Amino acid sequence: MNFIRKIAQNQIDDFTHNAFVRYSMGEYEKEDFIIKKVGSKFKIWAGFEWVNVLLKFVASLCKEDIQLSGAIPTIKEIDSTLENFGVQFEIKRRYGKSGDRYEFSVTMPHDKALSMLNELSNNYLLLDLKCGNRAVKMKKKDTPKIGSPAPKFVTAVTLKEDFDRLKEEFLFDIDATDFTEVIIKHIYKITDIIVDEKLLEEDPARARQEAKRKGVIYRTIIIDGNEQKKEYEFEV
Repeated sequence: MNFIRKIAQNQIDDFTHNAFVRYSMGEYEKEDFIIKKVGSKFKIWAGFEWVNVLLKFVASLCKEDIQLSGAIPTIKEIDSTLENFGVQFEIKRRYGKSGDRYEFSVTMPHDKALSMLNELSNNYLLLDLKCGNRAVKMKKKDTPKIGSPAPKFVTAVTLKEDFDRLKEEFLFDIDATDFTEVIIKHIYKITDIIVDEKLLEEDPARARQEAKRKGVIYRTIIIDGNEQKKEYEFEV
């Protein structure tokens, strides 16, 4: 689920590729990824690019029915996918932006909900989630302006018993047995964009979508004030 972990562990997939499609060459300082222990729970704050990751991560922890409500803004037609999962929805226009907004509120078994989220994960899933004491909340139900900072766009709540999964997914490259607060900072440096020139002539839109980004991720992890730095080269 975590595209940074997949890069670090050389497990590149389509989801990882799609996380970088919108970047041109240059250096990008990203919003902080924050994990804070609050009593018997962990609270997570992250920027816009983490909405699908956190939504699917929390859904994967759930054993109870999952409540999902919000919107999926997209240029794709996802009617049949939602209908296949028994979701009733409304389609609304996106003023000033391409595509439509699919709005709905539904409760379904956790495994069915996770399957639907996985199937729709090539869209931005701006959905609030609730299952027991676990939750995910979006700041708003539409995409922020391209290039605009979006700190704390998504908030997630997990439980103390989820610590091992939390560590495996987001603290995979550090020794974190206990903490009060972790702040993770990422800088993406895109040094090259590799395009299939033949495909560019035949299908420019597809060539741009499939072009690979090459560069380095600079990752700084601050655990209760103690800082560690990591670097990961990538081609996705």
